[in-house]
Amino acid sequence: MRNAGLGIVSKHVAMRTGSLSLLTRLEKYKTLEGHEGCVNTVKFTRDGNSLISGSDDHRINLYNWRTGDCRVTLETLHRGNIFQAEQLLHCDNSIVSCGADGEVQMHSLRDGGKCAGDQTTVLGYHSGRVHKLSLNPVDPNSFLSCGEDGVVNTYDVRTNDSRIAVKFLNNNRRKVPINSVNHDPLSLGRRFALAGSDKYVRVYDYRYLKESEPVQMYTANDVQTGCYITCLDYSCHGELLATFSEDFIYLFPKFGSDNKTVHSANQEEAETAPAEVCSDMQVYKGHLNCDTVKGVTFFGPNDEFVASGSDCGHCFIWDKHNADVLQAFKADKDILNCIQPHPHESMTLATSGLDHNCKIWQPTASHSTVPEDLDEIVEKNMRSLEAGGGWQQQANRILYALLNDVDVMIEDDEGGRVSMFDYYSNNARFAQGSGPESSDGDTDGDVNNGPEAMMMEGAD
Repeated sequence: MRNAGLGIVSKHVAMRTGSLSLLTRLEKYKTLEGHEGCVNTVKFTRDGNSLISGSDDHRINLYNWRTGDCRVTLETLHRGNIFQAEQLLHCDNSIVSCGADGEVQMHSLRDGGKCAGDQTTVLGYHSGRVHKLSLNPVDPNSFLSCGEDGVVNTYDVRTNDSRIAVKFLNNNRRKVPINSVNHDPLSLGRRFALAGSDKYVRVYDYRYLKESEPVQMYTANDVQTGCYITCLDYSCHGELLATFSEDFIYLFPKFGSDNKTVHSANQEEAETAPAEVCSDMQVYKGHLNCDTVKGVTFFGPNDEFVASGSDCGHCFIWDKHNADVLQAFKADKDILNCIQPHPHESMTLATSGLDHNCKIWQPTASHSTVPEDLDEIVEKNMRSLEAGGGWQQQANRILYALLNDVDVMIEDDEGGRVSMFDYYSNNARFAQGSGPESSDGDTDGDVNNGPEAMMMEGAD
């Protein structure tokens, strides 16, 4: 405050101002070729010299992103799309990956960067797709995986040991598919956050896993019932981003923060435990997250920006503090899913999506690259969101739920969102003349009737 009015700008403000100038000049630096399918994950190595990518072609590529050369192609043992691949903390020559086949694998690079099948170890399994891994920041030998089977597994690469850490169950004791897991960087490796096919962020503590209950739950005040979270990310300050399918991106306060306005959700709504519903929070709008699984990340030297992909193929970047859209460059011909900041060059980004390549973006343009039609891009996305254009996604969720006996959220007859099993169970009761007035309180048979009723409806 002593410098106020003296024309002296703080280091933080100067850095942010400089970053904003660079942000408006982001342009494509390299296109990294070498995959034969959609690229579902991009991750820089710790030293920042290489980029790791994983694809629908079941391969992992390592690039020299500065030259654009593909240094290594790993022919993995995955039998489905690869959803995440990254370098282990304890060893520069080891990469862990997960995918649609439900497997978590570790790949050991030989001298020269080669990797054969006998250098791949299957560390663990899920009974469904595995979307995310999270390395423990203080234990280089430990990491987590989360799957659509509603399970979080923990791994120790020293013993190739895996065990179940958390089972995600809703109030009906049905599995809740998990899309994202992330360690809190301020917790000394003790806490991690989970999110899946409901609207709640759950924070767990390793020290209290035996209780199988989260130590904290969050949700946003304005999120509609039925919207669910596709990705989480922590800032270096412990703030937590959550991007919601068919909704927006929300910024939750760091764990234990007092500077938030919350009220408790009721037990029925929260399904498992009362949640803190944040009403005084930042919301980021303008992108479209209705199809595929979108990522979200902090960006900038001090995590002062928020970045996300979009169904329109643009990379959106917002001011974290006021939620203004600052940049939105076209990064994929179809849908952009992944955004990964460089660990040391704070204004360098890697992106990937439905295109069969990765792209590197740097602030090297001589002029502003912010599109002149930015307002029109945002308005078009908002109209698409209001139209609810995710019918294909809902059909996919119902099919997956039937095949895997998990619960998902679907649209009800009045345009709201409801648990699939609740919806079809209630419809079955009323069709049998056993509405609330005549219910005998036994719901076991009703729950079993849900999928059968749904299959009959879908047979047409």
